[in-house]
Amino acid sequence: MVDGNLTLGDKTMILTIAQEASKLPPPLLTHVTQAISAMGALGTAAFGLVDATKAFGGGVNHAGFGLIKKRVCGMMAPSKPGKNSVTLEDALLTLKANWFNGTELGKQKAIAKSLIKLYLDTNNAEALAKATQVNPSDLKAIATSMASSTPLTTAQSDVYARFDLILTALLDETYQRADARYTNSTRLLAMVFALGLALTGSWILDQANFQANLAAAFIVGILATPLAPIAKDLSTALATAVNAMQAARK
Repeated sequence: MVDGNLTLGDKTMILTIAQEASKLPPPLLTHVTQAISAMGALGTAAFGLVDATKAFGGGVNHAGFGLIKKRVCGMMAPSKPGKNSVTLEDALLTLKANWFNGTELGKQKAIAKSLIKLYLDTNNAEALAKATQVNPSDLKAIATSMASSTPLTTAQSDVYARFDLILTALLDETYQRADARYTNSTRLLAMVFALGLALTGSWILDQANFQANLAAAFIVGILATPLAPIAKDLSTALATAVNAMQAARK
């Protein structure tokens, strides 16, 4: 759904638009305020439809998870897991459930790292070492020591610490890219829905002049998506400007 938390950039843009719009004649400014409110409502409806796709097999939730799956599959070799571990399939289901439910990103990365480290054993140490650019023989020796509950040597502890840092960095990069892909996908899909709603509304309201209004409906549909998160605050700021101008004229 539409994020109600405005960034500093959003607030600055609202203030700038309100200041510039206050130079318009009051009647025109009133029409602009109403148009922005309408486009904001259209954008909110479009985001609502995007959110509704999640009821159909996950819908837009799938956006971005492919990057996570690819990274994790590259680290958790499809071999039989060791004792006290989980299979690759179960690990992916856990990560998918957290991604679909919108668990906080930091917690998702921590869960992914824990599952990968839990999966580490002598069978997949080489594949995991290759993915994290550490020495395969060293990581395999570490896995052997951990399996037998043997304390790690100082050198092994250093290697394991570097492995942990690299794993953290790789997962952070993957989740950030996945989150960006999800955000961009939801906005793109919302724009498609907004265009569809704008064109449908134009057809219902004035079928006779539908072609003449086609360009206007297209523009409204395009603008509705980026305006939706800030439409309420922007229309409020413009309404305040209208009231101030009207009061000054009395």
